[in-house]
Amino acid sequence: MTVFLYRRGKVLLLRRSVRVGTYRGHWAGVAGYLERLPLKQARLELWEEAGVGPSDVALRGIGCPLLVEDREVGHAWLVFTFLFRLRDGVAVKTDWESEAAEWVLPAEVARRQTVPGLADGLARVWPPWGGDRFWEELERIATDTVSGATDLALQGLRAVSYLRGEARRRGLLAFASLHTSMAIFPHLAARAIKGALSSGELKRSLERATTASAGRAADALGERRRVLTHSASRACRDALTQWWRPGREVVVTESRPRREGVALARELASRGLKVTLISDAQIGLFVPRCDAVLVGADAISGDDQLINKAGTRLTALAAKESGIPCYAVAQTHKICPEDWPLALTPQEPRDLATIRGVRVANIAFDATPLSWFTEVLTERGPLTPHLLTAVRDELGSWEKLT
Repeated sequence: MTVFLYRRGKVLLLRRSVRVGTYRGHWAGVAGYLERLPLKQARLELWEEAGVGPSDVALRGIGCPLLVEDREVGHAWLVFTFLFRLRDGVAVKTDWESEAAEWVLPAEVARRQTVPGLADGLARVWPPWGGDRFWEELERIATDTVSGATDLALQGLRAVSYLRGEARRRGLLAFASLHTSMAIFPHLAARAIKGALSSGELKRSLERATTASAGRAADALGERRRVLTHSASRACRDALTQWWRPGREVVVTESRPRREGVALARELASRGLKVTLISDAQIGLFVPRCDAVLVGADAISGDDQLINKAGTRLTALAAKESGIPCYAVAQTHKICPEDWPLALTPQEPRDLATIRGVRVANIAFDATPLSWFTEVLTERGPLTPHLLTAVRDELGSWEKLT
């Protein structure tokens, strides 16, 4: 991850010290490894490496993830880039990771000995644009770890709907990058850029698809009497609401660590459904007691994996071993454009625990082969190889679009 600070038309470069593990003596932005949501990691690195806090900077750019191949060390990096304006009068205070700091014109970055891909990363966020209200809304969406992908995308479309011309194009690129594990963001951005669709048209298309896919999922559940669902999904919620009748029951996992399943259980109960809430650790115990499993989807990757909240793979495996039908509901808007660098991003380690001397990993998503599902229900019917190919052809290559 790379964070660029700028002030009065110049960006801050830091020369990496001899004490760091990689690229000693090379110029870089504020950088770090991803251990939580990218934008939260960016603000943490700004504090640790530059001594600037939230009130000292204003977000002015979110770049599309950049895949950088360093052939010298034989490693590929997926780099998330951000741009922040440093407020006047605030001094930068570097730590041991840097041995020098300079403010340079953006054009000078490419002439320096830098870490791989630094100039390309800067090009994705420079020049700065937009106002506080727009970027504050995008940051709120980018750091939301409770809402489902569809609800977050609808909120993002509202934020972009006020933009016009070049600002709209750049806004869509930032929108695409808000949650890099959720394909709905680059998918909608690709449709908007390629088809010149308005935010309103995209919103209506997504809402229709959500309604239709939920209906198909409800039909697939048929007369089954007990269904287990994992995490929180708008389409799952709507499907279960349509399917439910007296005498039927929904088993909802709490979905740790943020427990969004608890909110889903509460909402379903408020609609009159019979609900049992279980811990994630009980999935293996309860799946064999159910007649079917229904989960949502955050993405369908280029290698035909369904990306969803961590625990989905284990849920599907439990269903597979128990001979229980396992369904997923996913609008075709969850299909990744070709070349989109899908990443299984982590979330806040402190949501699990803080223990001195212990590294805490909190990866929020996992990947499940499409072949493990009885069916993946979309608004266009069951997801087939033919439908996957057709949607990917409609979207085209992300790199060519941008």
